[in-house]
Amino acid sequence: MTAVIILASMTTVIEAAPSQPPDARSAPDPASREQGRDPEPSARRWQTALATPADAAALADLFAACSLETVRLRFFGRVRALPAEYLADVLAGRPDVHDAVVAYAYGASKAHLVGLASLATPPGGRTAELGVLVADAWQRQGAGRAMVDLLLTRARARGVRRVGAAVLPGRSALLAALGRRLPAEHLALSADGPSGVYRLD
Repeated sequence: MTAVIILASMTTVIEAAPSQPPDARSAPDPASREQGRDPEPSARRWQTALATPADAAALADLFAACSLETVRLRFFGRVRALPAEYLADVLAGRPDVHDAVVAYAYGASKAHLVGLASLATPPGGRTAELGVLVADAWQRQGAGRAMVDLLLTRARARGVRRVGAAVLPGRSALLAALGRRLPAEHLALSADGPSGVYRLD
């Protein structure tokens, strides 16, 4: 698995964030409407969209606001900026290679992202690797789930059959969340941490 695209929890806010996101308790996630189901209450707080080149500055700001520990957890090491190759893949708009989505609060500008999630498929790979980044202030409030739901829906539509993720020791929430949604095909534990492969079909 490509470590640079895998993560466990994540990040800090782009700028000093309000204690609550702008009031947007209303509008349901468009992806949920398309699936004909009422979204979870927490999902109503977030809007998800495909990552585009116009998001480059917001993503750089997001990274700049991250703590050293958050960066270590996200990229499995110390990096000083978003890796150029990773950022280029995220913004390239090629879902078959690297499908990336962002989240922001309803009523807020897309310039103020609270999360980034992606599914990357290595050349010749059969498993799409999941990475989820959510700003510290908004973790465990549904933003990650909203992004993952959109990514999984898009993955199924283009024929992806397996999703994998790896995390550092003690950061297994992402794997647990996948396990609640998808049947596990393979689970492993190494010195680097736990990992799993899950079936979409």
